[in-house]
Amino acid sequence: MFVEQQSSRSQPALAFSNTIPTRIENEVYIDGTSYVDGAPVNQEEHGRYNVTERQRKKSPFKQFLRFIRKLWATQQTEKFNDEEHNEKYVRTTIRELMIYMVFIGILTIVVFGMVSTNMYTLTQALKGVFVDSRMIDESTNNTGPSFSDISRMEEFWDYMTQIAAPALFTETWYNNDKVSNYGYILYENRLLGAVRMRQKKVRNNSCVVAKDFQQEIKFCYNSYAPAFEDKNSFGPCINLDAENCTEEPFRHTPINSIIRSSTTGKVGVYDQGGFIKILGSSQEEFKNEIEALKENLWITLGTRAILVDFTVYNANLNLFCQVQLMFEFPAVGGVVASSKFRAVKLIRYVNAFDYFVLSCEVIFLFFIIYYTIEEVLEVINMKSAYFKSVMNCLDMIVIILSYICMSFNIYRQVQVNNLLDQLLEKQTRQYSDFTFLCYWQYQFNNVISATIFLAWIKIFKYISFNKTMTQLSETLTKCAKDISGFAIMFFIIFFAFAQLGYLTFGIQIEGFRAFHYSVYTLFLVILGTFDFPALQQAHRVLGPLFFLTYVFFVFFVLLNMFLAIINDTYMEVKAELQHKKSGFEISDFVKQSYAKMRERLTAKHDRIADIRKALTVADINRDKRLDFEEWRNEMKSRGYAEEEIETMFAKYDTDGDRVLDEDEQQALTNDLLKQNDAILREMNELNMTTQNNKVMINAFDNDPKDNDTTSERLETQEVTVQEYNDLAKRLDSMESSVGLVLTKIDNMISRFEIYEKPKSNKDGNKKNRPSDLKSITMNSIVDDSLSDSTHSMINIEF
Repeated sequence: MFVEQQSSRSQPALAFSNTIPTRIENEVYIDGTSYVDGAPVNQEEHGRYNVTERQRKKSPFKQFLRFIRKLWATQQTEKFNDEEHNEKYVRTTIRELMIYMVFIGILTIVVFGMVSTNMYTLTQALKGVFVDSRMIDESTNNTGPSFSDISRMEEFWDYMTQIAAPALFTETWYNNDKVSNYGYILYENRLLGAVRMRQKKVRNNSCVVAKDFQQEIKFCYNSYAPAFEDKNSFGPCINLDAENCTEEPFRHTPINSIIRSSTTGKVGVYDQGGFIKILGSSQEEFKNEIEALKENLWITLGTRAILVDFTVYNANLNLFCQVQLMFEFPAVGGVVASSKFRAVKLIRYVNAFDYFVLSCEVIFLFFIIYYTIEEVLEVINMKSAYFKSVMNCLDMIVIILSYICMSFNIYRQVQVNNLLDQLLEKQTRQYSDFTFLCYWQYQFNNVISATIFLAWIKIFKYISFNKTMTQLSETLTKCAKDISGFAIMFFIIFFAFAQLGYLTFGIQIEGFRAFHYSVYTLFLVILGTFDFPALQQAHRVLGPLFFLTYVFFVFFVLLNMFLAIINDTYMEVKAELQHKKSGFEISDFVKQSYAKMRERLTAKHDRIADIRKALTVADINRDKRLDFEEWRNEMKSRGYAEEEIETMFAKYDTDGDRVLDEDEQQALTNDLLKQNDAILREMNELNMTTQNNKVMINAFDNDPKDNDTTSERLETQEVTVQEYNDLAKRLDSMESSVGLVLTKIDNMISRFEIYEKPKSNKDGNKKNRPSDLKSITMNSIVDDSLSDSTHSMINIEF
C-alpha cells in the first residue's frame, strides 16, 4: 500500500518566472497534473488547450472576432448559467459596471461644463435692475410700483422712461463722470445690438357682444389668438398699406422666419411678428422715441401684449443672457407684467477647461456609438424580448436623447458663429435676434439634464445582482396591482375635490382660478402648504368645511392607506430577501481574485525554488559544468516539457556550446533570485492590502491557525527531495494508524451490541453500563494500538 502511494506521488514541480514565454508562465505541473491559469486540466484537455492556443496564434481574424465579442459582451448577449459560468458572469457584470461608471463620469463633466453657478448671479443682477427697481411718482415724490406691480397703461410708459432707459444705457459713473465705453449694462454686460419692442393686437369685433348690449357697446376685442390678430396699420398710417407706411411701429411686420416659435405669458401665448419698434442706442434717444409712441397713442384697446427683447453678453463670465420683459393687456383691462431671463453659454470653447470639456464630448460620442452597437447586438440576440425590460427601454431613451443633444450641440455652434458674424457687420440700430437660439439652448440644457438623470437611474441595471439593491424594484413590482386599484379610488376622490374647489373658490382664490391650478393647490395641501385664511375669507362655511373634509379623507385616510400598502409590501420583500442568496457578492469575487492571485504567486515562487534545486543537483559529476543532457534529465524527471527545458537552457548558454559553465550558471541563479525576490515583494504587498481591507481579512483570516500556516508557507522558500520523501512516508504511516484505530472502535461497538442484555434488565444495569463500556473500549483500543509496533501512532516520528 505504501509503495503504491509513494509511486503515485511525483516530485513537486512548481512555477517558473517571466523569462519563460507567456504560455509557459500560465502552465504549471504539480503532482503530475497540468495547471493552466490556476485551473487543473487532464492530459486530454491539456492537449486540446495546446491545439487551441496554436489555432489562436494562426488565426488573427478569429482573434479579432473574439476581441469584438468580449468588447461588447453583456448579460443579455452572453447566456450565462449562474451555476456553470458564475465567474464569467461576475467578470462581465463588473466590466459593464466599470465601463458605465466611466461613461457616467464623462457625461457628468460634459453636462456640468455647459452650466455655471455664475448664471444665477448674472440673472439676479439683471433682475435687480429691471424688475426690483421702483419708480418714483413725480407728483408726490413718493416711491411708486416696481415692474411686477405695474397694473395700468400709464405705469408702463413711466417704467420705460424711469427704469428701462437708465438701466439699458449706463452713461455716467457714480460721481456723474461720463463712461468711456457706451452700450453696457451695470458697466460689465455688453448690450448686443439694439432693443426691440413688439406689440401684439387683436382686431375689433373679434368677439360677439350680447344682443341686449349691442346698441350700447360698439366694440369688442377678444383675448389674443392668431385668428383674431389685427394686422392693419393704425395711428399715422391708418388706412394705408404696410408698404406705403413709413412709420415702422404702426405697420405690421410679418413673421420672417421659417421656424415659428411662440412666447408664453401669464395670460396668453404669442407668436412672432407684430408691430415692431427698434429703439435708440442712447438714453436720450430712447426716451424721445418712447415719448413719441406715447403721443401717437401706440397702445390701443386692441393691444394684448408688448414684448421688450434684448440680449447682453458678459465677457468676464463668457455668458449670454436673453432678457424678455412682457407686458400683457388682458381683455379684462389693466396690465400683467412678467419677465424671462435666460442665461446660457453659447460660446462653448474659450479657456483650457472648455477644451477639456470638448475632449470629453468627443469621448462621449464614442461611448454613444459603443452603446449603440451594444444595444443593436442585444436586440438581434433577444429580439422582441428585449423591449419587455424596462432597463433596456431606458437604454434606448438615453441613447436617443444623447444623439439629439449632440446634433443640437453642432447646430448651436454653427448658428452662434453666423449670428455673431452678422452682429459685427450690422449697424448699432439693428436688432440681433438671439431669442430662438437662447430658447433652444435652454431646452437643450433641460434635455441633457434629463439624460444624465436617466443615466444615473440606469445604474440599477448593473447592481441588480445584489439582493439589497433590488428592494426598491421588488417592492414596486409586488405592490403594483394594489397601488393600481388604490390609485383609481384616490383620483376619483381627489379630482372630485379639485372640481369642487375650482367651481366654489375659483373666482376669489388665485390657487383655484383654473382646474389645473386647483389640482396643484390640492397636491400642495397634501405636502402641508395651504392658505386656510383665504378659504375662510372666500366662504365662511364652505371654506373650512371643504378644507377639513379634504384633509380627513385624502390626508388621514387615503394617504395612510397608500403608505400601508407600500410598508406591508416592503416588509414582505425584506423577509423574502433575507432567505434569498444574491446572484453573487462583489466581496466574494474580490476574495476569489485574491486567492487566485496568491496561488499563482505561490506557484511561481515554488517553481523557482524547484529550478534552483534542480540546478544544484543536476551536475552529477560535480565538475561545475552543466551540459545539456544533465540539465535535460534532471528537468525531465521533475515534469518539465522539452520546449521549456530547451528555451531555458538556450537563454543562458551564451557561447552556444551546449554547456553551462560556472558564470552562466551564476547568471541563471541570479535571475532566479531576482524573480524570487520580486514575487516575495508582491506577496508581501498582497498581504498588506488584505490587512488594510476588512473584507479581505474576514475572508482569509477567520482562523488564526490558518494565518500561522500561511505565514510559515510564505516564509518557506525551499523543500528538498529527501525532506519531501520523509514527510510522505510519515503521512502514509499516520493514515494507516488512524484507519486501524477506527477499525478497532467499530469492532468494540459491535461487541457491545452483541453482549447487550435484554430490555428487562436494562433499567437495573443502566447506571453501571456506561462506565463499563467506557473502560472496556478505551482499554481495548490502547492495548491493540500498543501491541502493533508497525502502525502504532507513538512510533511515528515528526
